[in-house]
Amino acid sequence: MSGVAPPQGVTNYFIYNPVHGASIAFAVLFTFSGFGHIWQNNLKYKSYRIGFLLPCTETQRASLIFTAGFILREYGSYHTDKLDIFIASQVLLFVAPPVYNGANYFIFGRALYYLPYLSPIHPGRVWSTFIALDGIADAIAANGAVRAANADATEAARKAGLDLVKVSLFLLLGMFLAFMSLNVQFHYRARKMGVFNYKMKVIMYELYASNILILLRNCFRTAAFFYPWNSVANSREWPVWVFEFVPMLINTYIMNIWPPARYLAADHKVYLAMDGKTEIQGPGMIDKRPFLVTLVDPFDIWGLIKKKDQKNRYWLKDGIGGPLPEVQSSAGEASEAGHQVVAPKTVA
Repeated sequence: MSGVAPPQGVTNYFIYNPVHGASIAFAVLFTFSGFGHIWQNNLKYKSYRIGFLLPCTETQRASLIFTAGFILREYGSYHTDKLDIFIASQVLLFVAPPVYNGANYFIFGRALYYLPYLSPIHPGRVWSTFIALDGIADAIAANGAVRAANADATEAARKAGLDLVKVSLFLLLGMFLAFMSLNVQFHYRARKMGVFNYKMKVIMYELYASNILILLRNCFRTAAFFYPWNSVANSREWPVWVFEFVPMLINTYIMNIWPPARYLAADHKVYLAMDGKTEIQGPGMIDKRPFLVTLVDPFDIWGLIKKKDQKNRYWLKDGIGGPLPEVQSSAGEASEAGHQVVAPKTVA
C-alpha cells in the first residue's frame, strides 16, 4: 500500500515519534512573517492594492493555515493516537504550500502590467486563471488527503484517496511548468528589449527562488505518495522538515526581505515606456471581451486566429519610443489616449 497512512491497528498515526517544540516554533515564525507582510505592503510602502491582495493570498491564508497546521501538529505530537488531530494537521499542512502560488501569480501579473508590451496574456487574468485551476487541484488534493490519512478507512477508500492526491499533484506540477514558462518567456523578452531594469530583476529572481522552493516541496510530496508508508520518505520525520517545512519558511521570508510592494508600482496603470527609462501612467490594459471569455481564453487565441486581437496597444502611442517609428504618435495624441508621464520619472 502506497502513501502516508499506516495499516489499521497502528496507534501512532505519525508512524515515527514527532519531535516536540519544532512545530510550535514554526507556528510562531510563520505568524511573525504574516504580520511582517501586512506591515511592509500595507503600512510601510502604502501599496494598498498590492498590500491588500498579497496578504490575502499569501499571509492571511498560507501563513494562517501553516500556523493552525503546526499548532495541531504540536498537539498531535503529544497525542499520536488521536486520528482527528492527525488528519486535520496533515490536511492543513498539505494544502498550505500551494496557496503561495497565488501570491506568485499576482506578483507576476503586476510585472506584466509594468511591461505590458511583453505580456503574452492579459495581466489581470494571470491570477484569476491560475487560481481557478489551482482551486480545482486543491479541492481534489484536500478530498484525497482526508481519505488517505484516515487509517480507519477501508483499503479501497485509502487507495482512492491516494489516487486523488496523485492526480492533484501532477496537475499542480503541470500548472507550475506552464507558469514558469511564462516567467522565462517574459524574462527573456525583457532582457532582449533592454527594459529589464533593477525592479524587474528583483521581482523575477524572487519569483524564480519562490517557484523553485515550491517545486522542491511539490516533487517531494509527489514522490512520497508513490512510496510505501514504511519508506524513509514517510516513516521518518526529517524528510518532511527538509523538503517541505523549511523550504516554505524560507519562501515566506524571502518575501519579507524583498517585499514586492517596494518594487512594483502601486498603480497598475503605471508602466515602463519602451525606452526602458521613463515611467508613464497610461489608461491600463483594456480587454473588451466579456469576462468569462477572457477567463476561458486568456491568451485571446481566437482573436489572434481571426486577426482581431483586442489589446489596446497604448504603449505605441505614448510618443516616447517604440520600435516602429511609423506607429508612434505625437504628444497630443498621447494625451488623448490617456497617457501621463509620471514626473517625468527615469528609472534604473
